[in-house]
Amino acid sequence: MHDNINIQHAAASNSASSGIPPSPPIADEIIIQTKKLNKSFGDKQVLKDIDFEVRKGEVVALIGPSGSGKSTLIRCLNALEKADSGDIYIHGQKLNPHLSVKQLSPIRRELGMVFQHFNLFPHMTVLQNVIAAPLLVRKMSRDEAIALGESLLAKVGLLDKRDTYPSRLSGGQKQRVAIARALAMQPQALLFDEPTSALDPELVGEVLRVMKDLAYEGRTMIVVTHEMFFARDVSDRVVFMDSGSIIEQGDPEELFRAPKQKRTQAFLERMLAHLTLA
Repeated sequence: MHDNINIQHAAASNSASSGIPPSPPIADEIIIQTKKLNKSFGDKQVLKDIDFEVRKGEVVALIGPSGSGKSTLIRCLNALEKADSGDIYIHGQKLNPHLSVKQLSPIRRELGMVFQHFNLFPHMTVLQNVIAAPLLVRKMSRDEAIALGESLLAKVGLLDKRDTYPSRLSGGQKQRVAIARALAMQPQALLFDEPTSALDPELVGEVLRVMKDLAYEGRTMIVVTHEMFFARDVSDRVVFMDSGSIIEQGDPEELFRAPKQKRTQAFLERMLAHLTLA
């Protein structure tokens, strides 16, 4: 992994070129770490000896072809999938797959998850979706939860939709509500599993703008994405995965300009050519 000085320099360089304020410095504190993580589905091994870590305030983009193991990796981090072997540490606590749901809960709540397909409760209003977990899990008072929920909806530009039901929202609006819901648990890190892939192209920008704002606030984020410009311009580090392995990782500008591995180069050439044609 590149050291923090290089990562911060890359973030500042990318931000300066785009006119966006640089993100806060990355701390040395490790929030997420995996050691020799393996996962199979039947005969197919989808994660192969994954060594991976994310530091506080770091934005890491996971890129690679479909089926490369990106989504499985972050689902293992949040115990939505159980790894077959290897270790996962969340803020220093070992995520033992044999723990009960009750025992896992305090560790899992440190990670906010934003899914591809929103997963909002259709029978609840936007505000009710955002405050449900703080009320039930964090045991907040209702007044405190409502104040937090309204502030987060304002952050994602949807305070005027607080009493609206999800069925009346666009896909982009639903995803922004899902981000507010994840933030409401005040997690140590946010995990995004292809948050824009289910959206119509014209709605992608509104979600990416919210994610960029969170990145420049210094939020710790892992983003599984096919949005190459987001990965290049917003992340502190890009990790390229293929066939269940980390093939290459490092400074976004360097990796996109001069990838060291032929597999990375072939993937980026194909992805960027597609974006140019589009």
